[in-house]
Amino acid sequence: MTNNLMPFLVCPLCRGSLKSVAVNQVECLSCKTAYPVDDGIPILLSPQLEEFKILEAEFHSHEADYFAERAHRFSYRVFRYHDDYLTCFSSYQKGAVVFVVSGGGGLEACRLKDMGLTVIESDIAVGMVKRARRRAADDSQNVHAVFVVCDAEQLPCPDQSLDAILIVAALHHLPSPGRFFAAANRALKPGGQLVIGFEPNRWPYYTVMPVLRFLSRMLHPHRNIDPGETSIGDMETKGFVETDFESFLRAEGLKKVSLQRIWYLGGFVQLAVLYINSKRSIERMIDLPIALQRVLVACDDFLSRIPLLRRFCWHWTLVAQRPYPDRGQQRNISSFNNSAQDF
Repeated sequence: MTNNLMPFLVCPLCRGSLKSVAVNQVECLSCKTAYPVDDGIPILLSPQLEEFKILEAEFHSHEADYFAERAHRFSYRVFRYHDDYLTCFSSYQKGAVVFVVSGGGGLEACRLKDMGLTVIESDIAVGMVKRARRRAADDSQNVHAVFVVCDAEQLPCPDQSLDAILIVAALHHLPSPGRFFAAANRALKPGGQLVIGFEPNRWPYYTVMPVLRFLSRMLHPHRNIDPGETSIGDMETKGFVETDFESFLRAEGLKKVSLQRIWYLGGFVQLAVLYINSKRSIERMIDLPIALQRVLVACDDFLSRIPLLRRFCWHWTLVAQRPYPDRGQQRNISSFNNSAQDF
């Protein structure tokens, strides 16, 4: 780990300063915990990491090279909503520090670096962080970037050091989302923003998913699910409802800025496309034509405005802020999307 990373990272256990003691090791000056460094990437994970998190790290390291393609992160119906929450960062000053939590292959990090922001790109999976670094190198974006392996529930950042935190489609992979909110609140500066994108709603896990599992057992009675086919986080999550987010924010004294409901018809389409492509190679994967995806997004935007029906979105995007000590100093942050709705 090079010295230019030191101001951004601390020991995740005691938040003491880190010191390089060898090419492949750093040590906390306070608690003396040693952390390995893999090809220049510090692995700041607790020596007593939970089995759940170990399994998540192993799965996503294995999927690193093709995760974005498998998840259709480049599809218009996905990319459009990524654009929505990335506008939160458009007014940030050059060099503002954004911590991308569980950033996967680095798509969001590259977009943020294009805005001139300093990005700390993290994931619990070493393979994902290495993939993100390769993407940054290919795009000549290694400047103003820090790459680290860490636990989202133990962010290795000094107190009140971050201008913003971004986590996309990963909150439901955490054993304790509440611990993540606590870590985020500690690390954010007053006025700093927490942006949580693409988190699943709960209702499909009690309606659509059981029907699909039943149909799968009927059509393939002798087929057992290979544990390596999906992550333990995806297998065990039941999604979130509005009151979950409200509870997380209240517990940490965070202020909700906006809540966007996304994907209605799009949720069914994504599920169907993922199923069709589940056994296909990357080269043979199919997707909807762009024109049809644009129609689909327009329909979903319309459905999000219909009372009662709007509650049945497939995903949420939440933007929150750590308040200033003096409420009178709070800057006015406008909603990042007209379709964002209040709790």
